This record gives sequence, C-alpha cells and structure tokens, in this order.
Amino acid sequence: MAKQKFEHFEIAQLPDFPVVMLNKVRDFVRLAEIFQQLHVFVVSETKDEQSETNFLLLHDKVIYLINSHGFKTVDEFAEAEDKGFSNAIDYYDAKRGGYLNYNDFAESKQIGIIDRSLHMKAQKLGFFEHYEEFKLKLDTNKKTIPEDFNIAEFDNALKLFQFATERGFKDYGDFAKAFFLGYTEQAVYEDARVKGFTYAKDFRNAVCMGFDSIREYQEAVHLNIKNKIEYTCYDNLRKASKGIYGFDAVQLMDALKVFENGKKLSINKITEIIALEKNKCLFPASDGSGKKLPDWYYCKLNSDKDIIQFLKECRDLDDFGVFDQDGEFFEVARMSDTTIYVDGSNVAFSSMERRDHIKPSYLNIISLADALNKLRYKEIIVIADASLRNQVTDSRLLDNLKKKVKYLEAPAKTTADEFLIENARKSNCYIISNDTFRDWKQSNKWIAENIDHIRIPFMRNSDGSYSLPVLEKLKV
Repeated sequence: MAKQKFEHFEIAQLPDFPVVMLNKVRDFVRLAEIFQQLHVFVVSETKDEQSETNFLLLHDKVIYLINSHGFKTVDEFAEAEDKGFSNAIDYYDAKRGGYLNYNDFAESKQIGIIDRSLHMKAQKLGFFEHYEEFKLKLDTNKKTIPEDFNIAEFDNALKLFQFATERGFKDYGDFAKAFFLGYTEQAVYEDARVKGFTYAKDFRNAVCMGFDSIREYQEAVHLNIKNKIEYTCYDNLRKASKGIYGFDAVQLMDALKVFENGKKLSINKITEIIALEKNKCLFPASDGSGKKLPDWYYCKLNSDKDIIQFLKECRDLDDFGVFDQDGEFFEVARMSDTTIYVDGSNVAFSSMERRDHIKPSYLNIISLADALNKLRYKEIIVIADASLRNQVTDSRLLDNLKKKVKYLEAPAKTTADEFLIENARKSNCYIISNDTFRDWKQSNKWIAENIDHIRIPFMRNSDGSYSLPVLEKLKV
C-alpha cells in the first residue's frame, strides 16, 4: 500500500461554518490538493440512533465534507475506489486477506475464501491458466467425465481449485488427468491405477460387483457374469475342467468324492446327481425371469450315452471308482491317502548302478519307507517273495524294517506280484513299484485297464534316498 497522504484529527463537532457536501472521494482528494491541505478532520455524530462519521476540510471558513462510508481514512477510501471496492467491509476483508484488487477478492469471496494466499496457490497450481481449457474439454469428453459433475456449480477457477484440492489432487494437471477419466478423488484414482483400471466407470462397476482385478472384471463382463460370487463359480469350474471336461462332468467328479466306498450308482442316479449339482450354478437372469444356468456353463453330459462314455473313458475318475460296463453302474472306490503298498522285491533290488547280479537290500526299503512317511502315509504295507530274506545282504535289518512298515510275504503257490496287486485292488491303494507288470497286463483285463493308474514309480537318488514325484503331486 502507498504511503498515507493525509493526517487525520478527530474533532468533537462541526464548526458553525457553511458546509459543502461532496459525493466522491476523488473530488475530496482533489480539493485537498488544490488547497494544499493534508490535514483532514474526522467528526462522528449520532443521527436516529445510528453513528455516522464524516471527513472534512476547512478552507476560508467553508467546510468541505464527505461521508466516510465506514472507511477509517481518506487514503483507504480513495484506494478502495481505485481498486473497485464498493464498500468498506469488502475492502478491509480483502486487505486482511492480502488481495490487491476487487475482482480477485470477489472471486474468492464467492466460495468463502478470504485468504489471498489460497488465491495465489490456485494460480500457481494452474487452475486459472487452464480454467477455460477445462470448460472446453468438458464438451468433448462427456462420456468419461464424472456423471454427477455440474459445471454450473464451478463457474470460476477458484471453485474448481477448491473442489480438486479438497479431494487430494496436487495441481490442475494431476486433477485433469484423473477427472477426464471419470475420477473425482485422488485416492480412488490411485487405487484404480494400482489394480489396472483406466476408467472410473469400469472401476466403480467392478467394485460394486466385488472385483478388484481388471482381468477378472473384463472377463466377467465378456461372459455376462453379474458378480464375483458367480465369477468364482465359473473360474473354479473352468480350472478344474482343464479345457477337456464339461462343467457338469467336473461337478459330477466332485460329487462322487463324498459317497462312501463300495457305493454303486446307476446311470439314473448319476443323472440325478448331475441335475442336483447343476442347481448350484443357477444364477438370477439379467431379464429378471428368475434363476437359470448361465450361458457360460458348458455341458457335455447331455444324455445317458454321454454319461456312459464319460464313465468308461475318463481316467481322472479312476481316483474315485470304476465303471462296470456290464451292469452299467459306477462303483465308488476312492484311492486311499493313508495306506499304500510297496513292491518289496522291486525296491530291494533298486540301485543307481546299471549292472546284473545286484544284491538286494532291506536298507533300500527302509529308505523308501522314510520317503513315504514324509508324505504322511500312516500304513505302509510291503509285500515280497519269501525268498527275498535269503537274498538280501543285510538280513539283520529286517526287524528294523518291520518297525516302520507292515511286512508281508506272499503265501505258498501265490506269486508276490499277484498277492500285491490283489490286496492293493481290494483296499483301493496305490502300489510303489518300477515294475510295469507287462506279463500280467496280457493275462488279466482288470490289470491291463488299471495298473498304470495305481502303480507309482520311484527314483533312487545318489545319496541312497528316494523320490516319488508322481505321488508328491497327488498329495499336494
């Protein structure tokens, strides 16, 4: 502010001289300059219970007077008029806020700001510079801007600045980048970006549907899936189907897991099971017509013929039972995950060296049993020929072996292979052996169809330990 030109002196009352009333403060200042008078008298009086203050000049016994209109000094009165202020209240509010002109002050006051530092901050952050550009972009980006945004509520740059900064945006560029993608909150925009979303509309829809992954959301939209619950159902079935089975077949295999061993299920019963399982995938239709199987549900078991073919050919069903083609029923027989059989002679003769006349060892069986214990098998049944005990180099270890496993020798007139396979078959257990039982496949239909499924090969490591990679995968 410029240096004060006038000195002010308060007086108690007007002298009894002629009075000339002036309307404009500039005229009052001009007269003071003409009179070369820099002393201004200030007089206050009460009229109709209201206090009124006037500024006056005294020249040649004539009083030149102007109402102060609430200004404290003539200098401030004149300055207010120069800067466009129409009243003292606005002028002093602007002065306290640090504003230099009325237009800036009025713009701020409109949204309740009387601190010029905020006005300057809005300028620094680009809101004044880009405000007109912002309004133009609103017309060309109508499809992506926030649906509830009304430009009429933001008719100046300061309002837009306040709106943006209150929502966490650091400057106009930061705000515009998010706003024209539909976001009005910086935190929401950042959360959406981290999760891979571009447009706010997609992000909001995804959140409402229960998704936090752009990939899952886009796949759900493509498949007309309504929410995360339905998507999880679809995704679980899709993964379990391995790109091979229908979703009805996947559900059937899951249902067969709960039936007790020995249960015989007819084709009609299996058809009922499939229907019940399908009911778990009924979801509300988009047209409000009730629940139905969604379009994404892939069926392959549409007839008795399809079901029979599936039961006959699906190797994954071997884990749950066997299909009797003559009687056309499925007998539940799940493989045990606690009991397992071991081809004792085959393991005893195993070695890292490829040469004839290898001497068998009980220590090999003990090491294999240790590997099976790690896979949480509680009962390990070793079956061997009676002659093995006379062939091993460490017969003294038999008692130690029997502490770890149940050791059985094949009865007279029964081969160890025959005794092993029959016991494993009855108990629905896997067999640990590197023997492929080729001769038995040629003479026994059941063995030909099933031995490759129940036989688990092993690997002997250089340190004498054993690995069972196939079984490790089954036990995951």
